[in-house]
Amino acid sequence: MAAQIFTAELSTLIQESRRKTPDLRTAAEKSLSDLKALPNTSEVQLAAALEVQLKVLQALPSLLQNYSSCLEGRLLVSAFQVCFLLHGSKTPVVSNTAAASLQQLLAVTLEKVADQDENVSSDVPLVAVPIQDGSVSVTTAVADAYYLLDDICLLASDKQPNALHGSSLNAAFGLELIESTLVIHIDTVSKHVEQIYVLRNRLMPLIIQTLSERVSFSLTVRSIRLLRLLTSRLLSAMGLELEVAIDLVNRALDPKASPEWKRVLCLEFFREVHGDPNLLRTIYAQYDEEDGRKCLVSDHLAILVRLAAEKPAAIGLGQQISDAEVQYSLPAEQIAVESGGIAGTIATSSFEMSLDKPGLNVQWSTVRTPCMDLIDKPEAPVLPMTYIYVLVLTCMNRFSEGLARFLLPFTIATDSTPKRKRAPASNRHSQQNVESKADGEETARMDSAQSAAESPQAGGNLPVNPLGLKDHEQYSQICTSASMVEHCWPALLATSSTFLNASLDSEYLHMLIRSFQKFTQVAGLLDLATPRDAFLTTLANHAVSTPVGDPSRTPTLGTQKSSGVDDEEDLVGSENDTSPARGVSSGNSREAKLGLTPMTTRNLLCLRALLNLGIALGPVLNGSWTIILETLHQADCILIASDRHDSKSPRAQLEPTFDDHALTAEKDAVETAVRRLFQSTSDLPEQAYLEILDCFSVLAYSVSGLTSQHDRGVHATALGMLSPPAVSPRHRRFPSLHSLHRNISLAAKDSTRILDRMGQIAQYNIRRFCRIQSPGSGWSTFVNVFIDHLSSPAIVADVRMCAARKLNDLFDRLVASATDANRETQEENTTRCLDALATMISSIWRPNATKSFLSCSLEIHAMGLETLTSILERRGEILHSGWEVVFGIITSAANSTEQRAAKSAGKVLSPDTFAPKSPRLVRLSFASLQLICSDFLTVIPDRHFPTLLDTLSFFCSQNQDFNISLTWKNKHFNGTLTEAHVVDTERDLYEPVDVELHSLSHPNAWISLLLHLAQLLMDDRVEVRHSALHTMLGIVDTSGDRLDTQAWMLCFQVVFLKLLSATEGKLQRETEAKVNESSTWDDTAILLVQRLSKIFIQALGTLSAHQTFSNLWSQFLARYAELLGHGSLGLGRAVFAALTEILAESEKRAINHKLCLDSAWTVWRDNNPAHYDLCGATSNHDALAEYLQYIRQLHRLLDEGFDTDQAEALMPNLRLCITQSTPVTYGSDLDEMTTVQKLVLENMKLIPTSSSENLIKLAEEYAFLVSLAFQSREDQIAKRKTYVALSKAAMSVLEAFMRQYCVGPNTPTAHLLSLSLRALEIAISLKYKRHHEGKGIPTWRLATSTALSLIKPDLLDRCKKNDLSSHSMWAATVGISDSIAAADTDDCESISVISDDQAFDMESFSQLVATIIPSLGSPSIPDNIRRKYAESVFQHSIIHEPHPDDLARPDQELLDGLRSQHVGRVQGLPPKRRSKMAYVLLDQLFDLIAVHDGSPERVKLGQAAAPYLILRAGLVLKAYVCDQPLRGRMPQPLSQKREMHYVLKKLVDLDSEPKAFPDTLGVQSECKKHLFLLFGLVTKALKAARRDGEMSAALRRVLDAVGADFGL
Repeated sequence: MAAQIFTAELSTLIQESRRKTPDLRTAAEKSLSDLKALPNTSEVQLAAALEVQLKVLQALPSLLQNYSSCLEGRLLVSAFQVCFLLHGSKTPVVSNTAAASLQQLLAVTLEKVADQDENVSSDVPLVAVPIQDGSVSVTTAVADAYYLLDDICLLASDKQPNALHGSSLNAAFGLELIESTLVIHIDTVSKHVEQIYVLRNRLMPLIIQTLSERVSFSLTVRSIRLLRLLTSRLLSAMGLELEVAIDLVNRALDPKASPEWKRVLCLEFFREVHGDPNLLRTIYAQYDEEDGRKCLVSDHLAILVRLAAEKPAAIGLGQQISDAEVQYSLPAEQIAVESGGIAGTIATSSFEMSLDKPGLNVQWSTVRTPCMDLIDKPEAPVLPMTYIYVLVLTCMNRFSEGLARFLLPFTIATDSTPKRKRAPASNRHSQQNVESKADGEETARMDSAQSAAESPQAGGNLPVNPLGLKDHEQYSQICTSASMVEHCWPALLATSSTFLNASLDSEYLHMLIRSFQKFTQVAGLLDLATPRDAFLTTLANHAVSTPVGDPSRTPTLGTQKSSGVDDEEDLVGSENDTSPARGVSSGNSREAKLGLTPMTTRNLLCLRALLNLGIALGPVLNGSWTIILETLHQADCILIASDRHDSKSPRAQLEPTFDDHALTAEKDAVETAVRRLFQSTSDLPEQAYLEILDCFSVLAYSVSGLTSQHDRGVHATALGMLSPPAVSPRHRRFPSLHSLHRNISLAAKDSTRILDRMGQIAQYNIRRFCRIQSPGSGWSTFVNVFIDHLSSPAIVADVRMCAARKLNDLFDRLVASATDANRETQEENTTRCLDALATMISSIWRPNATKSFLSCSLEIHAMGLETLTSILERRGEILHSGWEVVFGIITSAANSTEQRAAKSAGKVLSPDTFAPKSPRLVRLSFASLQLICSDFLTVIPDRHFPTLLDTLSFFCSQNQDFNISLTWKNKHFNGTLTEAHVVDTERDLYEPVDVELHSLSHPNAWISLLLHLAQLLMDDRVEVRHSALHTMLGIVDTSGDRLDTQAWMLCFQVVFLKLLSATEGKLQRETEAKVNESSTWDDTAILLVQRLSKIFIQALGTLSAHQTFSNLWSQFLARYAELLGHGSLGLGRAVFAALTEILAESEKRAINHKLCLDSAWTVWRDNNPAHYDLCGATSNHDALAEYLQYIRQLHRLLDEGFDTDQAEALMPNLRLCITQSTPVTYGSDLDEMTTVQKLVLENMKLIPTSSSENLIKLAEEYAFLVSLAFQSREDQIAKRKTYVALSKAAMSVLEAFMRQYCVGPNTPTAHLLSLSLRALEIAISLKYKRHHEGKGIPTWRLATSTALSLIKPDLLDRCKKNDLSSHSMWAATVGISDSIAAADTDDCESISVISDDQAFDMESFSQLVATIIPSLGSPSIPDNIRRKYAESVFQHSIIHEPHPDDLARPDQELLDGLRSQHVGRVQGLPPKRRSKMAYVLLDQLFDLIAVHDGSPERVKLGQAAAPYLILRAGLVLKAYVCDQPLRGRMPQPLSQKREMHYVLKKLVDLDSEPKAFPDTLGVQSECKKHLFLLFGLVTKALKAARRDGEMSAALRRVLDAVGADFGL
């Protein structure tokens, strides 16, 4: 065998040395000839020699383990020489074993050095070893390590060693040996100057030589790996040598100096350096910032610039591809700028075929394993052509990320002032990681800006410039980082620009833009304007297709037509046009005609990155805002043109492609970023805010072609902003897009987009406008821009309407904001809005205007009147001045010139003098006037009442809307009602009553008017009915206090009761006609009930004094009962709400006639809305809520509460309300109970508890509510009701109920406890099987706590009777115990909660055991309950699943399974997830058997648990007996081993209850009978543990305990 091995090795050596080393080939051929000439007996000798070599190497570990302290000096050298000698063997097994032994010897040597460093002793002898400047005294172990490391370095350099004479070492293996040792013991080496001396003078020259020469791939890999290790850990100690080495790595990146694979290795080295920001800063500070040293970092980045542009075709320079074209696996909605460096990559079957594809892509531009990790490869692998560019991109990304990660935390402003609820701008902008990510959800809404209005601050603070933290302990590193930014940004910008024009897939494009953003953010926060603006401008150029500052490509659009409608033919082009200029995109695109290139996904990504930088750097951008905002505007122009073209293109009718979806998703993400940018303006300082506003103002006027009539510089003047701040000469600002808007005349949609943007900024900065006399609010700028656009005849209608909408929305939001402000501020804001609104309305009407202009002006005017109504609704009550403006706006619905002429002549306005502009304007003006008359008459100053009366006269006299005139005539009539004398009685609708109306004087007129209005209430038109009803009941509200008792009785008998009967008749006829659509009579009836009940309450005090009040009450309830009989949910809700209010008023007035209360109870009992059909309604929830409120109110009037009969009728109705209630429309009962559920629980407390029957029924009802959440429901509507919150609340109520009523002398405590515990057991048993859990404590936990609170010793003592109730209660208690111990963790949605739940169950189980033990052993409790408890403890104490044959079958005895024979198992059995709970239960099982006080209870418990204890221990022992022999030398799984040791210890320590086990012949032990029963399994286990000393010892202790206790 050995001869064959040598023959094969020599043959291989001959083949490999054929060309390179002829001498070696000759010697190998001669050795092969000699080998073949050996006699046959030499084969045996060679095999014996091989065996001897292996045994020598195998003896070294034992030698190191037992005699490491003696192995030093020459002995150690001899051991190394043996290993070196055997390492040169051609036999692989010997060579490899020797190599491992060498590593082990060297590691042990350095470990001894580390031990001596930790335990310094003066008695240790010292030895002098030479270093560069002399010598140093060290211990023997340190000297050994020094000489060994020195010799290994010499051997690796192919030099003669000083101590290891006769040894030889391969250079590659030597470097690998040094690396493996230094990786582990670098800290030890760094503490010893002599070791550093060896590394500097032996190892570093070898590394430098390797890097400077053309050597093999494997040797270069090991050198680079060692250089990475030394650079990261010993940079300060080896500065000069590492400077040379790193410079060589930089030079090796030259394509003429190194092969491709060596350049890749060098770049992978720099990738690791860039991945450690602290190391990179240290290198920069130690070399680049020091005079006379090489600029390693700067030179490296400069080399990356040349490297990135080395092969333009390789990276697809100029052949940009969008994310959608390469993002095969990501959905469009996830397209975002995210972090995502690829480390090791996707390798497909076509990988080799894709090595030469241009562009960077994760599919063909990466390798499976970095070259630095290929230490076992003798030759360099085949690398993708673009892999080197991926490394360049990664280095650049890590460089930027390192700077951002270090510097950004310093920019967070910290002070001791109280913080706002919303983080200040400085914090939010500084902390924001400007990675562009998919903003699928809108993070900034108007509500956030509204809440910001409450802040007293005007804007955010500036972020902290880290360079200003001169007292910070890391200030030097901050300065170093700033220097890196200042000196390295040109190289980084050049490299980034190259890649921005290259072909990148989604991952690499995101990586590039992320690094671009982070570097720009760092430069901005350091206030380095030059790099910041340079990067912003570059990003802006790539965000739009037209480069920044290129006038030749500035888009120019034709002017609009005079009519305000853009020429579609001019903007879009004719479909028949086939000129070459149309081929920019496809078809007749607007972009082609304008010289614009369509936006791609890459453009949108760059645009979104630019917007995110605006968010992050907003407070410090100053004039650079122009770059961002004008880029956004130019992108809007292109997108608008693209959208209009796409909508007209035939391609729009086709199925959208993946590119279309990706582009759409990115457009949405950009729009979200825009919203976030505008939201951030609310926290900007005023200077930055006004810069944004002025930029938008200029854009708006430029796009529309208007000339502003207002001075926009007022705000800048107020803040000293007329001249921009001086800029350092070293940091000049780059040109922006400022010249773009000067030459643009866009279409309507372009102007609309700019106005929309301004509207968004205004919405987010409402809090600025809320401050009185704030020069930095920008209010006048917004108002002037919008008014100029909406009033100009040169602007198209769409733009005018957009400006009007934005301005009116600004008014609404300003008036609605600052609700907590003082009255003066609110009035000032309201007056400001009214003045601007009046200016807007007056500016839109122009003489000699065109028809289209007047039509648009009409719409704007209507919008302004609606805004006026809204303003009055919100702030009319605080308005003191400005009413003349309000009335002027209201009367603007008429031609103002004629109105002013009439008023100046002192004439009364008439329909001829008044010429309304439009009926619509009249109606809108009337709405405002109606609001004033109904709500604000008391607010209007006296001087304005003549104006109010004139305005009222105008609406009465106008002929545009008859309904308005009729309404106000009725109002005038109501005001003069006290002077009227009406003598006619009712004749048409009602029969006359025996009352002399003429004797009532004023009531005569009042009732007569009501009768006339009642006739209108029978009209078939719902509008007429409701108008009459409101008028009639309004009269009653205002005049009823002047009626006496007789008049009120007459009113109800003559008018209201008959009106209710007539309405019921209409409802009946409508029901018989089977009208399918929604009933208008239902609405009338509801309105009648609501208003009539208020009248009844108003007159209740007067009516109750009448002798026939009870009769009137009965008739009144009878009419309401008739209405309830129609089964309408809306009507039922109204009736019960009305009756509840009436009963509440009766309670206040102490009106509780028994006859009245009986009638009220009957109405409630017989008209449960749960019986009603929905009939198209979506919910009966409101009706049931009013139904339940009614019975509560009725109970308050009952002096003695409900009687037994009423209680029996009450509980079924309450249950029906719970089960038949529909789900809440816009809510859930998961976290909070519905109103119906709350009311049911409250009403159950009204049930009397005087009898045991009622207590039991109440307990049943509470138990039903507790278990309702765990019942299965088939109906789809029922499935929407979870009842979780109700169940939790019912548990608390049940607990309080049991505590209150279970302690009575005649209380059926056992029955009540049984009912309660059974319901709680259901909740606990479904621990992880219920996935509908709300917030807060899980249901099963609450049920557990409730059960534990009910199971108390005092209650258990009352349940030790030998009856069914007590037995049922104890069975339920055992069920609670079983549910606590059990848990199906496979159904758990979150694995992280299992540990906490287990701890909770352990504590709960311990508490329960302390309560029920030893009471569970009472003789009055059946044995089967105790056995059930013991079985439960046994089942859940099992940690590892037992073999099925070890458990008894149903037809066997409990312990028969232990006698079965089966094959063992060798696969590892995983322990239960709740193993701690299992150990608690195991302890409980042992405790049940243990000796306590010998009481009958303890004996009973021990007897019940004894067989389960034997079975539990037997399962562990038998599993070991069967499984261990099959494992061989494989150790027992750790969890099983732990369990077995635990069980054996508990068995030895256990003193069992003597009477728990039956007496056995010959066994005299009292407390160790359990060991006798397990003796056989223990002896078998001892045989199986012959190779496991620890387990054998534990088993012997069991046998010793058996012997000691049994006298053996």
